[in-house]
Amino acid sequence: MTARAGRTYTLLLGIGVAGLLIWLATKVGTNPTWRYWAALGLLAGAGLVFALTQRTAYGAWSEVTPLGFLLAFVVAVICVGWIACFGQPHGNWFRSHASSWSHDLGIRGFVDHMKTYVSVMAFGFGALLASAPGALGGPPPAPAGPASVERRTPAPGPARTMTTTDGDGAAPTRVRERETTRV
Repeated sequence: MTARAGRTYTLLLGIGVAGLLIWLATKVGTNPTWRYWAALGLLAGAGLVFALTQRTAYGAWSEVTPLGFLLAFVVAVICVGWIACFGQPHGNWFRSHASSWSHDLGIRGFVDHMKTYVSVMAFGFGALLASAPGALGGPPPAPAGPASVERRTPAPGPARTMTTTDGDGAAPTRVRERETTRV
């Protein structure tokens, strides 16, 4: 199997598993609060699986710095967690606090609109987690083989003509000698 075929199968497998997790999230439902969080967890897992297959297929493990990952992770946990708590289907301590704090900060309208897309945010949060191995010292990328350097061979110089005699006194014969080139 070639490397290109392996990447193709890895991507297909990742897309299939992510699709399966999204389908399972639709079957869990959101009626009790624990099912709401289970569905968001499955969607975050789908994002993680999808992003991991993208990274492993293209060998992009070391693209994120630890500080960049930490900053993105903290912001994502606060924002996605806040909106997810606000959007819970049944009232509890977390939902009431997220609602009152949103009102106090003047962002209640924004959070109310964003709760519609909390499942997309959970998927994106899972995709963000896929950058953790590169940022936190995961496996280094596999070294590429030696780079093929294309060497230009010089064009052969003009052929030199020599005349020799066979030693029998007959007419001289012409011998062409070429320069040898190293490839």
